[in-house]
Parts: sequence; structure tokens; C-alpha cells
Amino acid sequence: ETILKWYQEKGMDFVEDIKGQFSGFVYDKQLEKLYIYNDHLSTKPLYVYRTKDVFIFSSELKVITKLLSELGIQKELDEDAVYSMLTFGYMLDDLTYEKNTKKLNYATILEIDKSFNRQEKQYFNYRKEENIYLSKEEIIEKIDDLLIGSVKECWGKDDEYKCKHYSFLSGGLDSRVNLFLAKKLGYKDVLGMTFSQSGSSDEKIAQKISIKESYKHLFYSLDNGKFLEEDLEKFVLANDGLVMLNGSAAGYDFLSTINHEKYGALHTGQIGDLLFGSYVKKQFIVEQGIMSNQKQLMNNITFFKEYADRYNNNSEIFGYEQRVINATLNGDRTSSHYTDMISPFYNRKLIEFCLTIPDVFKKDEAIYLDWFNAKHKNISEYKWESAGVKPKNIHIVKYAKQFKRYKNALLRRIGFNINDMNPFDIWVRKNKRILKNLDKLFNQYIHSVEDEKLQCILNEMYNTDIKYSHYGRNNKFLVMTVLLSYELHIKG
Repeated sequence: ETILKWYQEKGMDFVEDIKGQFSGFVYDKQLEKLYIYNDHLSTKPLYVYRTKDVFIFSSELKVITKLLSELGIQKELDEDAVYSMLTFGYMLDDLTYEKNTKKLNYATILEIDKSFNRQEKQYFNYRKEENIYLSKEEIIEKIDDLLIGSVKECWGKDDEYKCKHYSFLSGGLDSRVNLFLAKKLGYKDVLGMTFSQSGSSDEKIAQKISIKESYKHLFYSLDNGKFLEEDLEKFVLANDGLVMLNGSAAGYDFLSTINHEKYGALHTGQIGDLLFGSYVKKQFIVEQGIMSNQKQLMNNITFFKEYADRYNNNSEIFGYEQRVINATLNGDRTSSHYTDMISPFYNRKLIEFCLTIPDVFKKDEAIYLDWFNAKHKNISEYKWESAGVKPKNIHIVKYAKQFKRYKNALLRRIGFNINDMNPFDIWVRKNKRILKNLDKLFNQYIHSVEDEKLQCILNEMYNTDIKYSHYGRNNKFLVMTVLLSYELHIKG
């Protein structure tokens, strides 16, 4: 009824005024037009199949591909999608595994008439427009105002529906910022939840925060990667295989053990780092984000040159339009089968403002530290996992992060354990049941791939030596994601 009222008052312009995470559709009988729409981050994705005779849309790709099979419509593998997965670990732009099915772009209203003619309107774009006249003090005040307002809106939804509160809590900054601001607003009775390898910095920091700040704390052990020992198909099924399966598997496994009935939205700190400068780089080349050692496969993506030209040295826009929307949030879709995840950093006005902050303030996330050390000092009383030190001084943090990164790279290279939330390299090398499961599935599905060239590429990638290379581990999971997705969407 609310949407009907808004539509009657404003037409489809009402979509631009909606806050939060959403997607939906309106059918106007009088105009004989269908409108489908989504939010500025495509947090609730929509997929569209369209030919001259057929139009289908759904919030899940597998619903469309299953319906195509039931209707006897030939499905076609999109090789661009396959090579996107094999290199970057997620889909570029609007790709899916089925060639005629595309993901609706973010912040889009798609209009379809009775003849299947379509018009698209994008009501919001990510634009970086630095305001060089902003002072650090003005920036800090504006961040504080917008972020506290967003936290209040997010947590207030729990109150509206009389639900209990729960939140992820790790050794990072973003979930901590969300929790601490909520506490200042009076939200103290919160269950903080951590999932990681036992003994990781994430577990230790989260436990320390929980004890000192009087949060209830739930820790779920991912020891030895036991969730990867069987039934990998369920992880691909949960998010349509649109992101490398192991990246979202841990969270899905953990959330499957929770009784969510009495809780509201699951509060997170997703994408906070992006807003405050983690993607500010002097030089940026898209291929730096490759997940495999098969760099040459990027050349098989037919539009890759245009894609690279669009984002090279445009790192923050790449972060929003690709890394967040197509990777991070596609991974989070696994969690949506249990609950809705919400983050104050999704706020559109906050994002728009952060894109005006000059890079000189955002480099190395300096403005983030400047803000909470000026306004909320207790946030920096606990170590930041990425640096291994308390985030009080940006110069100390910067060098501590560099040292930790080089140290972990060296330890990983020579085969030693690293202090990691999800040490996939160690799990795959030491837990023989994981490799046994991967090998079983690989042998089961590799011969289903009809294209001999693609089958050869998958075979070569899968059999990369994993002893001292995280690429070897990545290659196995990338190939497995493709094989299980091929079975789900094309063969199924």
C-alpha cells in the first residue's frame, strides 16, 4: 500500500527517495508497463533474461536458469563470465553464467512495455568530486553527523520490530565503529559474534572488546576449514556461484548454526574501509586485483580492454561499482538465506560525502583515524588486526601494516602458519579431507564441460601446485566455483 501511494504521487521517481536496501517491481495495468528497480548498491540484486520473445526477471539467477530448462529454452554459457571468475573471482559488470541473463545495474529503474521494449534510467552514479575547500575539522564534523545518523536508523529498525540486537565483531575497525556508536546511542545489550580460526587476532581482539565493553560474545571456530570438507554445492547454490565459493562459505556455515528468530537485522561494518580511503591509490591497474596466476585469461574477456580503461587510475569508483557490488555484496548474499545484513556505511548520503573528501585526507585511511580519535577515542583503545597496533597514530599504523603484510607474505611463501582469520592456504595443505572433497567434485564434473579448450584450461588451473602458493589454493576454488555453477545453471 505504501509503494502504491508513492507511485500514485510521484510515478517511478519515488524510488529515488527510498532509504536502505531494496529492490522491487511495479506493474501499471493502465499503461501496460512493468518497472523493476533496485538500490544504489544493488544489495538486493535482480537478474533479467530478455530475448525478442521472452522476458523473465528474478532475485536469483538459479530461478531463471531453472525456468528456462522447464520451458525448453536453450541456455548458453557466457564465456566472459567464466573467465571473469577464473581471474578475478567474481563477475565483471552485469555478467552471469547464462549469456542472455544480465544483472540489473545498481540504482536502476528498468521500464518494460508490452512489446518487451525497454528503457533504463540510472538515478544515481558514483562520482568522485573532491571538494578542496573542505577543512579536516569540517570533514570530521560531517562524518560524525552522517555516520551517527545512519547508525541510529539501522539499529532503530530492531526497536521498531521489537527485536534483539546482534552484530559481527572482529579485530577490524568497521564492525567496532558500528558497535561503539550504537552503544553511545543506548544499544548496550548486544550479542557480538566472531568466526575465525581459533587463536587468531580477530578472536583475541573481539574477546577483549567484549569483556571490557560488557558485550555478550559468541565465538565460532573455523579450525582446519572443516566446513570445506563436504557439500560445497550448497555455497554455490546460496549465491548462484557469482563469487569464489570459499570467500563466503565461512560466514554461511557459521550463520547456519544460529537461531535468528528473536533477532533483528544482523549489524556489520561492511564497506567502511572503502568510504574512508582504502581504495585511494596513486596508481591503480585493474589487473592488480587478479585472484589467480592465470593473467593471460583476462585477454579472453571480450570487453576487458574497455573495462580496464574505465577503471585504471580510478580506484575508488572501481571499489564501489565492481569490488563492493559484484564481489563483497554478492558474497553476503549467502547470509541472506538466514537474515538481513545491514551496515551504516551503506548510507547513500554518507557515501556521496566521502567521495568529496580530498585524497590528501583519505590516503591510508587517515581521516578515519582522525575522526574517531577526535570524537570517539575508545575505538582506538583496542588493536587493529590489520596493523597489530592500536589505531592512534597514522604513521605508526601505516608502517605496522606494511610490516605485517610483508611478514605474512614471507611466512605464507615458505609454508608457515600465519595469524589469519581464515588461513585457507594452511587448511588446504594440511586438511587432507578438503583436498579429497575438491578432487572428488573435480573428477565428477570436469567432463560435463563440453568445450575442449575450456576443459583444458580448467584442468591446468586445478592442478597448480599448492605447496607454497596461495594462487594454487585460489585456482582450485575458482575452478570448483565454475564447475559447480556450470552444473547448476547450464547443465541443470
